[in-house]
Amino acid sequence: MIRVKAMAAKMKRKQLPEFVVIKGQCLGYTVYRGVAPLRDLASISRADIFDQKDNRTGTQRNLKSQHARKAYDYVVDKVSAFYPEIILNIRDSSFVQYTPESDKGNVSFGVLRFVKDPKSSQSIVVSRLDGNHRLWFVDGREKVMPPVTRPASFCILMICNLNEEIELFRDINDNQMGMNTSHLQNITARLLGEKALKVKDPPLYIVQKLQKEKTSPFCGRIHEGGKVVRSAMIPGLTIANLRNAVRDMLSRSAKLSQFPDADAQYKVIENFWIAVRRWLPDAWKRPKEYIIFKGVGLSAISYLGVEIIDRCLWKARYETTDMLDYLRQLSDIDILQKSGSLPYASRGGGRKLANDLIKDLEEEGEVSLTKLQKQILGSASTKDK
Repeated sequence: MIRVKAMAAKMKRKQLPEFVVIKGQCLGYTVYRGVAPLRDLASISRADIFDQKDNRTGTQRNLKSQHARKAYDYVVDKVSAFYPEIILNIRDSSFVQYTPESDKGNVSFGVLRFVKDPKSSQSIVVSRLDGNHRLWFVDGREKVMPPVTRPASFCILMICNLNEEIELFRDINDNQMGMNTSHLQNITARLLGEKALKVKDPPLYIVQKLQKEKTSPFCGRIHEGGKVVRSAMIPGLTIANLRNAVRDMLSRSAKLSQFPDADAQYKVIENFWIAVRRWLPDAWKRPKEYIIFKGVGLSAISYLGVEIIDRCLWKARYETTDMLDYLRQLSDIDILQKSGSLPYASRGGGRKLANDLIKDLEEEGEVSLTKLQKQILGSASTKDK
């Protein structure tokens, strides 16, 4: 009986994957390189997809199913297909054992064997650093899409520290390939931590607080680059474009930029956006009908914010109600709703749109530009007569 169990255990071990590899050094990392069927690479690995609600420690960007299907069709249909190296990471080194067979200078040839089944673990043992779309369908997960046994080259690392893996993922996708800007900035914020981010990138720090603070009108509604929760997100509003807007506000404001603490800057900017929500409540209920959350509209609101914030700070005022008093002076707000093509484009258009709104602003005892223009034109007309 004991012998039968031992044989069964031995057979089970033989069924675990193993790969003939070259072990060497790639800059700062030890790597195991080889060639294996795509099906096998897919079966041992899983994508750790970032989800700002359910998986905030994830590394991978959101999967695009159409992209993955194109990748599958490509390797199935094209005889002369080629893939760059698929990069995997083994997070738990106890699952594998490397047996060298020969040494050649700085490299060795051997076999990398799995001694435990990575599929038996609830957590991700082998993550996909690069190649998730290429591996998604090749394991036969769809009945109409048979598994692919064609060989492809791979590179396997053994990084057990998640932050180190995230940093390498960022380096691969930012420095070499480019990636979704919001996802990259979100990962950068996670790597730096709140204290370092506050010093190194105040605009991104402020946007992160706008996303997290319960008092913020954007709490949980900014797309961070992972899986899109359509019912919760404001369409078009991303970490990247809001960071650009905040950066512009900090650089263009005469008073806001003088605060040495980003938390003070954050509070003023948060108060401004709360005022905007009270001014345009329907924009938060039906965001698709407004232009203020992306592109030229977001640029215009940012320029408008600089004007109103500076007016308030010159008077030592910074509360939401102070800013709302100015916003309610603006009459030509229909332009902020989507209604056909806009006569504005790009950031320059945002500045022009903001100027068209600002012209109605006036202080007590002053005359707005709109009224002053009418007086000037009226005076000129009278002289002509």
